[in-house]
Amino acid sequence: MSVAGTEPTLKLSPQQLAQYRDEGYTVVRGLIPQADCAAVRAKMLDLLAGNYEGWPLSHFQVPDPSKYRNPKGGFVPLGIQVPAQQDETFRKVADHPNLQGVMAQLLGGPVKRFTDQALLKYKEINGQTFYHQDSYYWHLNPELGCNSWIALDTVGKDAIALGMLPGTHKTWTLTPHEEYFDEPSYHSATNSVAFKRFRIPLDQIDFSKEILLPMQPGDAAFFTNFTWHRAEPNRSGQHKCAYAIAYQRAQ
Repeated sequence: MSVAGTEPTLKLSPQQLAQYRDEGYTVVRGLIPQADCAAVRAKMLDLLAGNYEGWPLSHFQVPDPSKYRNPKGGFVPLGIQVPAQQDETFRKVADHPNLQGVMAQLLGGPVKRFTDQALLKYKEINGQTFYHQDSYYWHLNPELGCNSWIALDTVGKDAIALGMLPGTHKTWTLTPHEEYFDEPSYHSATNSVAFKRFRIPLDQIDFSKEILLPMQPGDAAFFTNFTWHRAEPNRSGQHKCAYAIAYQRAQ
C-alpha cells in the first residue's frame, strides 16, 4: 500500500476544514465516481448471492447462519472486513486519490490506509448501529486517525444514513461503552459464534443535538475516531450498501 502525500486532487474548503476541526466531521459530495461505487456495490451483492469462492471466510461477518442463508445455501455476508486486501474493485475505492487527498488535508500530512469494511444492510434485516467511538475498537491516538463512510446507495432516514453528535470529539477521550448483541446477532463465518459489540449507553445520548446525513452514491462523511456516530436502520425495503475506510497519519 502506497503512502499518500499532501498534494490534494480535491481541495477542501475552509468551511469543511473548520467543521471537521470544530464539530468532528464533514461531508464531501461526489468524492468517488459513481461508476466505481456501482462496481463495489455489484461486488457486494455478488458476495451476498453466495459467489465468494476464493474469499477466506475470516473476511465475513454474518447473521445467525441457522436462520439466514443465501440462495446457494451458504452464509449471508453483511460485513466484509478488509475487502481491499482481497479484491481490486474495493482497492480502487479504498486507495482512490480523492480519498487519500482529503485524508491528508484533514490529518495534516502524509497518510496510509488503516483498515476498511464494506457494509451491506440487508433489506430483510433492519438492524441499526448505535452511538459509539471508533477508537474504542481501534485505539488510534487522538488526531492521528480519520474514518470515511462512503455511500454506495441513496441513504437517509430509515435508510442507513449516519447520525453525528457534533463536538463530541473535543475532549479526545473515550467514553465508557457497554457491550450488547445486535438483533439479529452478528456471527463470525469461521466459527458461527455470536459476538458482542460496544455502544455508548443510551441514557447518555442527547438526540436533540443529532445531525442526520442524507447522502447520494459517491458522497462521503469524514469524522474523527472520537466523534460519536451511529447509523440508521434499513426500513427502505431495499438492500443498502456503504463502504467505511479508515486512514491514519503515515508516521
